[in-house]
Amino acid sequence: MTAPARAEAEVARGGSVGRRIVRRRIVVRGLLRPEARALPWGPMATGAVLGLLLVSVPLVFSLDAGPGVGVNLLRVAALCGAMAVSFALDDPARHTTGVLPVPRPLRQQLRLCLLLPPAAAWWLAVLGLARAGGMAGGSTGVPLADVTLEGAALSALALGLAAGVVRFTGVTAPGPAVVGAVLAAAVAGLTLLPDGVALFVPLGDERWDRAHALWAALLVLAAAAWAACGPEPLRAGGARPFGRLGRGPRARRSGA
Repeated sequence: MTAPARAEAEVARGGSVGRRIVRRRIVVRGLLRPEARALPWGPMATGAVLGLLLVSVPLVFSLDAGPGVGVNLLRVAALCGAMAVSFALDDPARHTTGVLPVPRPLRQQLRLCLLLPPAAAWWLAVLGLARAGGMAGGSTGVPLADVTLEGAALSALALGLAAGVVRFTGVTAPGPAVVGAVLAAAVAGLTLLPDGVALFVPLGDERWDRAHALWAALLVLAAAAWAACGPEPLRAGGARPFGRLGRGPRARRSGA
């Protein structure tokens, strides 16, 4: 039995709810390969490799880097990971796929599911290099769970910003702009925030726990922003901020 015939048989066997579930599963299976091909793996791999190289410096050059240096290197690696995530929603064919009967949140969720396994493997490699370089592990090392929370919040921030650009503009490749915004946000968080709401606090600082409560809040807010920006605009022209440039020739002739 061919794949389309098997799919039709699965749909026919289910009830109304079952049919919807089966149809959604068929759609997901059909989209996995195109979405995997459409992901900009090159820019994302560049950010990931840069993060690995930075964390491996103490190990490669046999430097005596303590936990204080280690937490800063891990933060820089997490920032590199967030810059890689900034390209996750780049889609040169966006204005073509926008007319497909597949909701944009589903396409974005598929991209996220495709990215999670390599991203998790990359972060485990980063932590492994930190341990091998003597910067993490043990009772006096870097608290890896807290730094992982920081990295997750930065990546969620990048994803939320990219979703916002996609939602409110006609840009097909928001990645470069989001990279700049993430870097600017990191610099602002490092230099402009008052002590009471500092995010990048030194290891052993009494503000450490409070700072990571703020990181957890940032993670939740960034994820909520991504979810809110996922759906297509209600108006067809909502993603075209330049008025008549996005309208057809008949509408321009009629002045509508």
